Amino acid sequence: MESDHEKILQFLGPQIRDYGGQIEIDDGFWTLFAVAAADPDANALARSLLGTATFAHDASLSEDDRWMLYYVDTANRAEGVHWLDDLSKVVAGEIRPVAPANRALIQGLVDSDKPHRLAHDLAGRHTRGEICARVIHKAGDVRSLLDRLHQRESLFFSAFLILLNQHLIDMLVLHQQLLPEDVALKNEIVRGGLSRDPFLQSRQDAAAEIRNTLLRFHLINPIDQHKNTAIANPYAGYMEVISAGGEITAPIDGTAVAVPRTSYLQAIHSIRRNLYRGDQFSSFDTQVPWMNQEIAHPFRFIKQHVDSRADLAVLDTLYMLERAVCE
Repeated sequence: MESDHEKILQFLGPQIRDYGGQIEIDDGFWTLFAVAAADPDANALARSLLGTATFAHDASLSEDDRWMLYYVDTANRAEGVHWLDDLSKVVAGEIRPVAPANRALIQGLVDSDKPHRLAHDLAGRHTRGEICARVIHKAGDVRSLLDRLHQRESLFFSAFLILLNQHLIDMLVLHQQLLPEDVALKNEIVRGGLSRDPFLQSRQDAAAEIRNTLLRFHLINPIDQHKNTAIANPYAGYMEVISAGGEITAPIDGTAVAVPRTSYLQAIHSIRRNLYRGDQFSSFDTQVPWMNQEIAHPFRFIKQHVDSRADLAVLDTLYMLERAVCE
């Protein structure tokens, strides 16, 4: 029996591919959905989905009366496109895209003269559950932040540390972007003598904490203090996830169970999809209606990790567990 989320995804996939705010039907009007006018079920679904949208939108028949077109104007196009992307990720249980407002904060971090304020803003949104880990995950953004560290601004070192402490920078991307001179900079500042200048001392303290975080995620080799080139995925070690050949080695109740990577990811997406619906992780067990034999074992493995990481938000843990098996 086809589930509701599968029906929605089957509808959204072709609509986003063929329309999705990319087709201009008239000057300044962009199609989100185009549904056969004679299909009442598809039109009911389109109206139901758009009923959750907070931006202005409208609908009308095409000139030949064959299609019902659901559209936005240019002023609402960007929000409509983001809404579609976000909706598809929520329904699939995947990681949500970064909202435009948060993208603006990230871009501001690169050149703002008050980067710590922007970092505190993002951290507050994370604490309130408005965003989850990895909001900064584009390679160019991460590289820009690392480049700004070389300007040696005390406030930016503090801002960078805030982002790391809140897990807002994707550590896999950070590892890929980290250069030997980035590590050398932190080591140089950490080794510097104590300063009477409080700003210089705060920079040194922040650099030491940044370095400790990079060590904790194994981005820096603790033996030679250089970039750790022996690892490919810092989340694998940090979350203690062992994967090879398309399988996850999952210790469950003291027994190592080989779990297919696809089943492991399916379990993560199923959990996340139900969290997005407002359900509480504490209510999840192997008896919930959406459980099946394929995800039962990986679910138990994932639950063990979530229950043991009270220091992390559930969605952050799920993100790290998913990234830990990236190939």
